[in-house]
Amino acid sequence: MVDQNTSNDAQPRKTNKISLAILIFLTVIVIGLITTYILEQKEIKTARQLTAAQELIDQAKFSDAILVLNEVIANNPNSVEAYSLRSTAFGNSRSNVFNEQQNYFVSSLHDLDKLIELQPTNGNHYVNRDLILRALAETATDSATKFAIYELANDNAEKAIELGVSPDYSYVYRHHARNLIESNHCQEGLEETQNLINQTNPQDPIMSTYNIYLTEAYICLGDLKKALETAQQIQCDNPVGTCRSGFMAEIYYQSGETEKALEILNNMINTNSAYGGWRYFIRAAIYYEMGEDNLARQDLATGDNYTWYGNGVYWYVKAKMAFDDGDDENAILYLQYAESTLDVQYTPLRQEILKELRNRGVDPLIIAPQLPLATTPIP
Repeated sequence: MVDQNTSNDAQPRKTNKISLAILIFLTVIVIGLITTYILEQKEIKTARQLTAAQELIDQAKFSDAILVLNEVIANNPNSVEAYSLRSTAFGNSRSNVFNEQQNYFVSSLHDLDKLIELQPTNGNHYVNRDLILRALAETATDSATKFAIYELANDNAEKAIELGVSPDYSYVYRHHARNLIESNHCQEGLEETQNLINQTNPQDPIMSTYNIYLTEAYICLGDLKKALETAQQIQCDNPVGTCRSGFMAEIYYQSGETEKALEILNNMINTNSAYGGWRYFIRAAIYYEMGEDNLARQDLATGDNYTWYGNGVYWYVKAKMAFDDGDDENAILYLQYAESTLDVQYTPLRQEILKELRNRGVDPLIIAPQLPLATTPIP
């Protein structure tokens, strides 16, 4: 005879197991749906933040964009787009405070390092690193550091070329030539520029840019006659930057044609008196040679207001004035500063200063490059 009690007890236990399994299954589904919803909401929020950051960048509200992107990266530490946008925001940020400006560029480079870590075969990231390094080089306080940073920029340009870049980053081939010039490898840069010119239609507007490169290279090599020929073919011009007028003023001054240089500088300064401190320094040097010491001192002071640390021409004029005042000790030091801070656009003047130091039995300063960041190795 079958035990009825035993048979009746077994059925509820089986039913309970099925019910528990269904409950677990439904719980997993609900948790999955909730998780999916949370992730979707997170993605929607991130997308909105990235769009907002791009809009802020387009409006040049870089600090606001950085705040938004900081939050995105905190929640999405491998977001390529967030690092890319934040690098752009840092790279375009500007400050009148020297250390703050350098920190913007260094922060941009750190984000580019992360992008290269995430996408090591993307050549475009190396192009962007080249761009920021070129901007950072302009903040260098001595020529040795400037040359070293331009060499780093060129390392990145070469890596980008090796990996390949998208069409809108093809300007890296031009940067490769100019980086050579601005890192004081002027003959190599001249040859590279000539190679680019040989591949270019003479009517192409880019020829004006190549004439800038040629002008810098010829000045660096001391061929001021050729530099003047190419400078006159430069199409870009503005009263503050070194385009056609600026290069011609530098060339005329270093060629000893100070009246022509002075006329150009007066026109540039009269058109826009703000910024462009280098213009005032060259004019101060010309005024000094004319015996107009008061005007020279005024221009040194005005130009100094528009720069962080002067430049070699500034220190050169200070040296001349110190010698006149009988302050030979400071005069020698100023000459040494002048030689150590002149870039390739002032190579003829730099050679004159070196000659004067030798005649006075003084060695130039030995300055090791002082990079404001740890060098990121190129794979």
